[in-house]
Amino acid sequence: MDISWFSALLKSIIVLLVVVDPFVSAAFFVSFARSSTPKQRSKAIWTAITVAGGLLLLFIFSGLFLLKILGISFNGFKIAGGLILFALGATIVLGIDIGNTQKSGNIKSAAILIGTPLLSGPGALATAIALSKDYGYIIPAIATIVVIIISYAILKGAFFIHKFVGNQILEVISKVLGLLLAALAVDYIYAGIVGFLTAG
Repeated sequence: MDISWFSALLKSIIVLLVVVDPFVSAAFFVSFARSSTPKQRSKAIWTAITVAGGLLLLFIFSGLFLLKILGISFNGFKIAGGLILFALGATIVLGIDIGNTQKSGNIKSAAILIGTPLLSGPGALATAIALSKDYGYIIPAIATIVVIIISYAILKGAFFIHKFVGNQILEVISKVLGLLLAALAVDYIYAGIVGFLTAG
C-alpha cells in the first residue's frame, strides 16, 4: 500500500473523528433514550447514522461543485469553515451550549438532532468539502465510512460507556477533542489567508 495514501486516509479519519465527536452525541443520546425500549434506541441510532453519513458523503461528492455554482472561493470557504470549527471547539472546551438540543423531548427528534447538527454539523460538512479538495473523493469517502462505523459503535454502546466511565469522563474526552478541533481550525484559517495572499 502507498504510504502517502495511507497517511492521507489516516489523517482524514482523525480529522473527521475529531470534528464529528461521537462522544458528545453519546452523552446526548443517553439523556434522551433512558425510557426508550431497545428497539426504539436501535431505530434512533440507525436514523442518526443514516442522516449523518448521507450528509457527509453528499458534501464530499458535491460540495466543491456547490461552491463553484455559488461563486465562493475555496480559500474563503476554508476561512469561514475554520471560524465555525474554532467556535465549535471553543464551545466544547468551555462548556457553552449555543444550540437548542435540550428543547426536544422525544427520541425521534433526538435521532435527527444527533444526525445533524451533532454528528454532521456545519464544521463537519465544511471539513468534508476541504478533505475532498485536498485528497479527492475516495479517501474522504472511506474515512467518512470508517468514522460513521465508529460513531455507530459508540452510540450503540452509549449506555454501557456511560455506566462504565460516567458523564465526567465523556466530558473530558469531548473537551480534549474540542481543543484539537480549535487547533485544527487555526490551521484552516491560516491556510485560507495564505491562499488569498499567494493567489494571483
